Amino acid sequence: MANNLYRSEKTDQASESNDANQELQITSNALDTLSNIAHRFTNALYPGAHLVEVRDENQRSSFCVGLANEKVATGLSDVEQAWVAGTIAVAAVETTSTTLSFFLYAMILHPNVQEQAQKELDRVVGRSRNPAFSDMPFLPYVRAIVKEVLRWQPAIPLAVPHVLMEDDWYEGYFIPKGTSCIPNVWSMNRDKKVYGADADEFRPERFLRRSESETGSEFILRDEYEAEDGHCAYGFGRRLFSFSSFCELVLMRNEYRVCVGRHVADNALFIDICTILWALLIEPKPSIDATKVKRGPSKDILNPIPDFQCTFISRFS
Repeated sequence: MANNLYRSEKTDQASESNDANQELQITSNALDTLSNIAHRFTNALYPGAHLVEVRDENQRSSFCVGLANEKVATGLSDVEQAWVAGTIAVAAVETTSTTLSFFLYAMILHPNVQEQAQKELDRVVGRSRNPAFSDMPFLPYVRAIVKEVLRWQPAIPLAVPHVLMEDDWYEGYFIPKGTSCIPNVWSMNRDKKVYGADADEFRPERFLRRSESETGSEFILRDEYEAEDGHCAYGFGRRLFSFSSFCELVLMRNEYRVCVGRHVADNALFIDICTILWALLIEPKPSIDATKVKRGPSKDILNPIPDFQCTFISRFS
């Protein structure tokens, strides 16, 4: 009995010793890490130094790298550059995620649309590779889904305000020069004179016409929507630019009020929606009626996302 107690006591002491050594080891590693960070920050204060290693020959292209390289040409300070980069990030991230959420909601409301898009993807892409941007001309139905989501549920229902440069009249109303006008994108996107009696409904086919070719494609985009958005989600302003760089375009954003990232957004939504539909089945969560969900909390100027739930099922075993 005594031997057992002695062994137990020695075991407990050894365990405590190991724990103490482990704690000391962790503490030592943490101190080394903190010391290394402090050392790097101190060195970065010297002129010409960098907080991280910079290898021009290996760096990946990005907007921020381009902005930094054009610092002399743009005349922006470091703080102004940070604001430009931050504006692009905030404007792109929230609006794109909101649009993708409405896309998922549309898919559980309209499984027939999802099925049609997946038939197109299976025919064009197959199952041996991921969708690519080079597939875009051959995926008119998916492109129509992107347009219809942006029309049906624009991420920002009210566009950027404009100021009248001269007096104007509109439907009997006099609007003096200098008046701020806020375009009602929501109403314009659901104009029954433009989109038909079902303008409030989600129907990608409104941008399509039946194909007469023998390539296997059931639909093609209507001619007028090959170059045009077919919606007002990106606001208004000049759409053709002759700027030498995207940075210069951002600097001129007060004059050119159309969304400066519209082409980036279109491409991002296209490839995201393609990949989701190619890989997954999107179904409503069982026991939940997707047609009766309520709007979620308001997020400043963004269109509130419905409080819905869905299930993702792999299409490939």
